[in-house]
Amino acid sequence: MDRKFWIGALTVALLISLGWGFNEYRLAGDYRLKAENNNRRALNDFASHLDKLETDLAKGDVASNPAQKVLYLSQVSSTSEAALKDFSQIPAEQTGLSYIGQFLTQTGDFSRMLTQRIAGGGKLTAEEEKTLRDMHERLMPVNQKVQDLLVRMDTEELVWTDPTPTIWGRLGFISTQIAEAAADGSEGPSKSVRSGLDQLDAGLQKLPPFSYTGEYSTRVVPKPLGLPSGNVTKDQAQVTARGFLSKVGYTNVTPEFSGDSQGPLGGYTWKYKEAYLEVSHQGGVVTFYRDQRSIEPRTLSQAEAATKAKMVMQALGWQLVLTSSEDFGAYIQYDFVAEKEGVRIYPDKVRMMIALDNGQLVGFDAVPYYAFHHSRTFPAKLSLDQAVRKLRSNFKVSESRLTVIAKPGNQEVYSYEFRGLYQGEEYLIYLNAITGAEEKIQRIIKTPRGEFLQ
Repeated sequence: MDRKFWIGALTVALLISLGWGFNEYRLAGDYRLKAENNNRRALNDFASHLDKLETDLAKGDVASNPAQKVLYLSQVSSTSEAALKDFSQIPAEQTGLSYIGQFLTQTGDFSRMLTQRIAGGGKLTAEEEKTLRDMHERLMPVNQKVQDLLVRMDTEELVWTDPTPTIWGRLGFISTQIAEAAADGSEGPSKSVRSGLDQLDAGLQKLPPFSYTGEYSTRVVPKPLGLPSGNVTKDQAQVTARGFLSKVGYTNVTPEFSGDSQGPLGGYTWKYKEAYLEVSHQGGVVTFYRDQRSIEPRTLSQAEAATKAKMVMQALGWQLVLTSSEDFGAYIQYDFVAEKEGVRIYPDKVRMMIALDNGQLVGFDAVPYYAFHHSRTFPAKLSLDQAVRKLRSNFKVSESRLTVIAKPGNQEVYSYEFRGLYQGEEYLIYLNAITGAEEKIQRIIKTPRGEFLQ
């Protein structure tokens, strides 16, 4: 009796476990399919926007009529922003923090600045015309390689990420030609979309940065203003990398050295599992980090993720103010800025991404902060009442604060920020806190993913 009972119980338990396992396997398969479809859509959209961007840059260069030039350059600005959003969702090693992301940001910024000048009756200098041509020439091979990746994905069933190395690969019996090619940016047969984009990015980093006057022109700065003094050794950088990984949730970590980037914000690069981070030569601080692990279905609400983001920032030793967020489905991206004496300093920004499956940090970019952070003093200003009187009488103010904002030419403006309604739409208006002059206007667009500024 007892024997039959236990055999029956074990059989039932086995069937239940098999059913549970099959269900989990099916759910995992559904999630992988959904993730692959999202990746495919992002790459298709990115390739489409990149192709349009290349065409508009070419037309903007050849156009001689000011109206036509404004048309095409304004399209370059909006298309580069759309391409950047698509690129941030593609599984590449340094997505959102790489040279490609910087290139798209600078292209949009430069074209926007030229559009404003031409629309105001100004003309382009010979140097600006040359920079515009250089951007187009640099974009053409980028566009071609992305289009090739898209074709290979459809015709050769190119995978999204490199397969896990076999035991023979780990023991060194398989050629490392492909890995070496990806590391040094040379032409090699990429085996995945991710390695193809990483290889392209490595090649672009060998090219000199663009030199122009604009809001984002100093992403590559002559001398970073916020890095601590003194240089660190590779061993010291590894200790910093290990400490950072421990603070964001990893235990018993030993990051592996994977490269050495040059430039004013260059540093030692490290890898641990699917995580990638860089520790600066000067000051020995983590400037950016990205974890490319697979993110499971979301379990956290937006409010819970925001709490996690603030906790992670505190654990990393940052005392910054959360200013905006954007929901990408698998993770939420947050922007934090410095605040001094009640003044928000927008150029000193840190961006981070929180995964919605477990609240872990999967992205971190402190490059803007370390590039622009420095000690500031605030001069005498208009009173709040004086500044408000300079706004339209029917602009209904809901929030106001003092800020420092970036302007073209690497200028910073001490300003009042007013958030409010005008004819049913919400805006941010920035007035110079000293002169009262109108410096910038942004329209706030609300979507399920967050608030966007135009």
